[in-house]
Amino acid sequence: MPRLDLQNNDYLDYTLTLPSESTETLFVYVHGFASHQRGEKALYFHDRVVEKGFAYLAVDLRGHGASSGTIRNLTLTDGLDDLSALLAGPAAPYRRIILIGSSMGGQLAAWTAGRHPSRIAANLLIAPAFSFYENRLRDLGEAGLRKLIETGAVRIKNEWIDVTVGSELIEDAKQYTMEKLLPIYRTPTLILHGTADATVPPEGSLDFIRRATARPLDLTLITGGDHRLSAQKEYLFELMLAFVDRLDLSS
Repeated sequence: MPRLDLQNNDYLDYTLTLPSESTETLFVYVHGFASHQRGEKALYFHDRVVEKGFAYLAVDLRGHGASSGTIRNLTLTDGLDDLSALLAGPAAPYRRIILIGSSMGGQLAAWTAGRHPSRIAANLLIAPAFSFYENRLRDLGEAGLRKLIETGAVRIKNEWIDVTVGSELIEDAKQYTMEKLLPIYRTPTLILHGTADATVPPEGSLDFIRRATARPLDLTLITGGDHRLSAQKEYLFELMLAFVDRLDLSS
């Protein structure tokens, strides 16, 4: 698999797939917390995107999959730096870049678009964790937070994950609030969120839709959908492709 070398001997494992004919449009899949580039949705979107004639890039962020680092040392800042490195590296030749961000990847995609507005043509966000910091505090609870402060690391466990994180993740995440994101966010965006998502409740997406000034800005709530929405992946792609076609970005 291709490898993108970073500073301090770190590296990213990524997969770039090209269609049969040349294209100026690249879809980039950004996975969620404690996930990787070979998850069910990532692989399904890969096949559909390439089938439609576009390029597709998926990556393991540092601390995930085959890339360097560990979840214990993960920070959102590192994730944003990883995406910036991709934009300057394998994604550089493409004129139109469309980010598909899931959960934490949705927050990273949103901040990447806010920081690089001229590079990101559209964001397609699945259950975006706009309030990643608050979500992690909820997972920890009071006892977990005390342990994190005392020992510098704590186990986070919910329906989808069972990992140990360091205090750096929580401290770093404090700075990436919706209040700071909204003034710099102008990217056309589609948000897809399950109504039964207990990990990242849909209220965060509803709040973002009410307050953001980006246009177009669409939200589709998937009735009964859970956090991952893997069972609805075909429907998700139909909605994403229709949004991109509406923007005339797919040519």
